[in-house]
Amino acid sequence: MRFQYQALAADGQTLTGHVEAASSREAYRELVNRGIQPTSIAPALAQGQNGWRWRRRNPRRSDYLHILKELQVLMSGGIPVAEAVAVLADSATHPVLVAAFDQLHAGLRHGERFPHVFARAFSMFPPYIHRIIETGDLSGRLSEALADAAAEVERDDRFRSELRNSIVYPTFLSVAGVSAVIFMFVFVVPRFAAMFRDKYDQLPWLSYTVIAGGMWVREHLLIGVVAVAVFGIFVAYAFQQKELRERLRDGLVRLPFLGDWLSEVETARWAAVLARLLENRVPLMPALDLARRSLRGSEVRTRMAHVERAVRTGRPLAVALDDSHVLPPTALNLIRVGERSGNLAEMTRRVAEIYDESVRNRVKVMLSIIEPVAILLIGGVIGLVAVAIFLAITTINKIPGL
Repeated sequence: MRFQYQALAADGQTLTGHVEAASSREAYRELVNRGIQPTSIAPALAQGQNGWRWRRRNPRRSDYLHILKELQVLMSGGIPVAEAVAVLADSATHPVLVAAFDQLHAGLRHGERFPHVFARAFSMFPPYIHRIIETGDLSGRLSEALADAAAEVERDDRFRSELRNSIVYPTFLSVAGVSAVIFMFVFVVPRFAAMFRDKYDQLPWLSYTVIAGGMWVREHLLIGVVAVAVFGIFVAYAFQQKELRERLRDGLVRLPFLGDWLSEVETARWAAVLARLLENRVPLMPALDLARRSLRGSEVRTRMAHVERAVRTGRPLAVALDDSHVLPPTALNLIRVGERSGNLAEMTRRVAEIYDESVRNRVKVMLSIIEPVAILLIGGVIGLVAVAIFLAITTINKIPGL
């Protein structure tokens, strides 16, 4: 197998090249025997379709989730961490993952602690995932910590998947309806417009409006398509800007129904992360900091920062949360009970479960509203066009010269 490498020579120069070996570990040994220190080793990309695919596609979130699960399975089976990493490095196929495993393996060989080098090699994981792994390493529960980290990533992915799947049908319905309306305005309405040429002023106002609108859409169709494409590109670019996304989210939080849903999403995420950290024996203050950093909205993060400062000065967590008005009353009561009973992690986990379920129910309610509204709007527009055309046809005999 052919590997591409970057390495440091004895004189400090950076070298690049290719080496033939059965695995990345053997390629590393071969380079060390030559007197050079590799900094990265990855399978050389083949020419053609596969190479083009790997150059274009980054690893998926599920790929990173499988890394945590596979590491946990190997370590729970009694395999040392360095050997488990070597096994996964040999089985990895994506160049990004191969490079990450090579970095992880190299760090372990140099005596670095697993959590530190893992955080460098797999920086795409949220900070709280790295803290869970670090705490598990310190307590001798690294395998259990990896399982907890995988469960937390899987919980987040499951929520994303449920939300994505739930909007597939409304999206399809909306796209199909809009396409049908555009088809009628571009192809159907102009056919009837030829029948009433030079007689538009004698048509009913509804018929005139629909026919004139259809002719305008047909004449400016290309400009409209270009404008929609440019607008889509602009929106896609704008949403890549973190500050703009946060501003939009903070604005949506103030809306009546959607705002409550977003607040419950943030509550469920914050509680789930905090519970997972506390269950892994992370101290309260670092756990609060990491849970705050997992939130999406800038406004709620600012309030949580006030909560952390209040707790640091000695105030109970429930009191600090109550003063900042950052959690719903139900969540606040559960956390207050958890503090008093000494089961804060358990009660916080209950908060996450309750609001996870509430978020799912709100999604179902929203979808139950969106679907009939979309059907009514699209059907109404199509019906309006049909009525306008039929109304024009019924008046054709009343128009002189037709």
